[in-house]
Amino acid sequence: MGWLGSHQQGAYLILFFGAYLETLIGPSFFIPGEIFLLSGSILGGIHVLNIGYVALALYSGAILGDNSSYFIGYYASRSIFKEDRKIFSLKNYEKGAAFFTKYGNKAIFFARILGPLSWITPFLAGIYHVPYRTFLLYNTPGIFIGIGEFLVIGYFFGNQYQRIFSLVGHYFAGAIVLVIIFFIFKWYRRYRNRLKEKSVEDTSISSEE
Repeated sequence: MGWLGSHQQGAYLILFFGAYLETLIGPSFFIPGEIFLLSGSILGGIHVLNIGYVALALYSGAILGDNSSYFIGYYASRSIFKEDRKIFSLKNYEKGAAFFTKYGNKAIFFARILGPLSWITPFLAGIYHVPYRTFLLYNTPGIFIGIGEFLVIGYFFGNQYQRIFSLVGHYFAGAIVLVIIFFIFKWYRRYRNRLKEKSVEDTSISSEE
């Protein structure tokens, strides 16, 4: 914490490049963006970092990353799809183009909110030549909402972490009992369903005989 407090500019740069690489096609396969989104917002919540600068670093990195992926897809689309390829065939290109014609705007917007699709949707939007203005119109609000969720959750946790840990410690035994009861109930329902299935099977066998 002390190092971060005295090297805040470096911390903001790390958050910026983390948000950028997490959305850039290629590195996004290996870099989980949640690490940067949550750690930055939690550090903002405990006032080690300025939450405004954290938000600026994350938003600007994500916007730049998505736009980079869009243009990589846009200029690489002609070389990726060939007639003799299995996945990147011209037939699949036509299917993808039809999908983006019908659902492209919604996909671009909700990709950021749904999470798992966020790393590839801007790249695909570029491949299928979604108009850049349309891409910006739907992608940018999606970024603000998607990252905003992490900022709110992380900031709240960081701001209230002592209280949260106190409550968890106070109700820890009760929480464990509830978890055990939940799993016992789940096991009982599964066991009862299996008995019913076996009873139905036995009845059908006896009727056949």
